[in-house]
Amino acid sequence: MQKLTDPLRSRMPVLVAVITIATFLCIGTYTRGNVAAAWKMMQIPSTNPLFADTITVTNSIDCLLAGQNPYKVGSFDPFQRLYNYPPIWLKARYLGITSRSTNLVGTMLALSTIAACLLLFRTKTWVSALIVFFALTSKATLFLVERGNIDQLIFFLLVFGFFLIDRQRAELKSLFTGILVGVLTVLKIYPVVTAVVFIRNRNGFMKTLLVAVLSIAALIVTAGHSLPVVLSNTPRDSQWSFGAFPFFMAIGSHSIFASVPPVFRHRVVASLGGVALGALSLVAAFIYRDRVDQFFPQLDFDHARGRLAISGLAIFCFVFVSGASYNYRLIFLLGILAYLVEDIDNGTTRRSVPTAILLVLLMWGSFSLSMFREILDGLTFVLATAWLGTSLIPYAWKRADISAIGTQITLTESN
Repeated sequence: MQKLTDPLRSRMPVLVAVITIATFLCIGTYTRGNVAAAWKMMQIPSTNPLFADTITVTNSIDCLLAGQNPYKVGSFDPFQRLYNYPPIWLKARYLGITSRSTNLVGTMLALSTIAACLLLFRTKTWVSALIVFFALTSKATLFLVERGNIDQLIFFLLVFGFFLIDRQRAELKSLFTGILVGVLTVLKIYPVVTAVVFIRNRNGFMKTLLVAVLSIAALIVTAGHSLPVVLSNTPRDSQWSFGAFPFFMAIGSHSIFASVPPVFRHRVVASLGGVALGALSLVAAFIYRDRVDQFFPQLDFDHARGRLAISGLAIFCFVFVSGASYNYRLIFLLGILAYLVEDIDNGTTRRSVPTAILLVLLMWGSFSLSMFREILDGLTFVLATAWLGTSLIPYAWKRADISAIGTQITLTESN
């Protein structure tokens, strides 16, 4: 009997979070009259009609079926937006998906997120349970669900993909991981950075580079001439967003940091500033690398939650440096949190608690541009860069050292 109840008990924070959100939505819909008003009651920006980002795909299919180009025509979108996703999403029309399917698709995306979280999280202590509950009820998570953003499908495929690969034979894991990275890149570009999970493998750097190049090639083949338009149509806003651009914009606008050059308020320069900030974080981390283990668990390249943590760190760092992304992309912090929760539940140390709390606070941050929110954003980026960098780079160095030693031995023997 205990074997049956233990899995349910460990998933209880996820179920309680889902029930809590559903309860508030029902109460809000009853008292305010509609679901959009219920979301606003929960301090989540909402649109009418609902699932605004799902509409981007479904209404663009209507536009395409009408013989027009959704990358150039916004009249089919209720918010007059241009289509900004890779063209592969428009293939959903062959499944019969149109604007009439919007609510169904949006609901299915929400269910996929719930399913992914049920698989991802296991809790054993009240501390980890609270962390999971507050992460899943955070503004960033609810914003993702309200918008019906397709990042939910990316998150679902990433979680289920790595757990499925975990069950495969060792000789097949690299192949399936490469296929997963390629598919996700074709769907949404940024998952290409998850190729870093190959770093620990034999010839890891070359495998990482090869998978990334092949994934980008697959994206170019499937997107074709639409790829530059996808990038240009993608909105970049300092509101409801995180990243280098809102970070430097908030820092520069505060009187305490008036010495920060206004040039950092330009997106490209802000991205370069993000790269510089990440480089400084790496240098500091390597100087004090003996102390890193006191604050972060060692990343596990061999199992699903470890790979999801690595992927989440890579996506967050990449998105931060790219300039600005809407807060719902913080959903990938859940992979990191699952790994931290596992470390917390081991019971040997509480080193992961501060980092987990920081991530939850960031996910609960204000949608408007604020100094406190961007300090959390920047601090998370600094810590993520340090943690990921000190985990990845030594493997690359170790491989290089082994190759150098092997060459030296060969030369010695030949002499």
